[in-house]
Amino acid sequence: MEGAIAPLMLALLVSSEISALLPNPASAYRAQGRTAARGGGGGGAVYPEFRSNYGTIRWISDQMPIKVYIAPGLTLDSIIDPSLGAPFTNVDGRDRWPDLVADVISNPQTFQSLQVAQGYVPEHFQAAVQGINSWKAFERDGIRFQIVEDPGDADIHVFWTNHFVNKLGLGLFQNDIRGYTAKRSFPYKAIMSGKQAQFKPVVTLLRTTESNGVTMPFMKMKASAAHEFGHALGIEGHSPYPSDLMSVYYGRGAISTNDAATIRYLYRMTPDLIP
Repeated sequence: MEGAIAPLMLALLVSSEISALLPNPASAYRAQGRTAARGGGGGGAVYPEFRSNYGTIRWISDQMPIKVYIAPGLTLDSIIDPSLGAPFTNVDGRDRWPDLVADVISNPQTFQSLQVAQGYVPEHFQAAVQGINSWKAFERDGIRFQIVEDPGDADIHVFWTNHFVNKLGLGLFQNDIRGYTAKRSFPYKAIMSGKQAQFKPVVTLLRTTESNGVTMPFMKMKASAAHEFGHALGIEGHSPYPSDLMSVYYGRGAISTNDAATIRYLYRMTPDLIP
């Protein structure tokens, strides 16, 4: 496509890794200054891991309300990559998830053939809704989104999986990995100057069962959905504080004062990239 900007493959957002997305998060935090690192009156500290290697990323007002589609239990696991013999949704191929979902959504026959993930129960849908909607507390800070029923109208798509696999098709059951989020982003200044970009859906997969095969409990699923939606909003890395929702430990399952300070700080900044 003429004038299109080559997509930047950001560090993909995972719930199981503490990856320092800044070369030295501690020094970056100090560089922000004590005042800038506070939450703007609500308490809490901004953790610098919200940045990606390429800078800050967040949705802008022209993209809002962000539209979120939560599939009613549907999984993408049956779509096989013929070159691997493993699902396209293997975690080693997360950079291709946005393309996969774009193709599935544009092909009604493929979409209608999707099956319900093993281990999924209707309560999981409500848990995901509640977890995602917990971020509505920041509407006054410029974050506006709505849950939609039409996948073709969505910017963020939530699908399900019984368990995650690698590119060999081998199941990944360690480290309590409950979700992954993948997105592709583009330079904000270039887009604002009129350059074209092939935007793709942001994709979240949530696991329906625990590592022992038991159905994921409601509160754990709610926390997982809330955590992954924090990534979808632009918190790229994980908080170093275990009590935070955006840590790899999911904290207490709810948005903490540090999470609140961080998302508010992010949405006051001019982004380097937009999804």
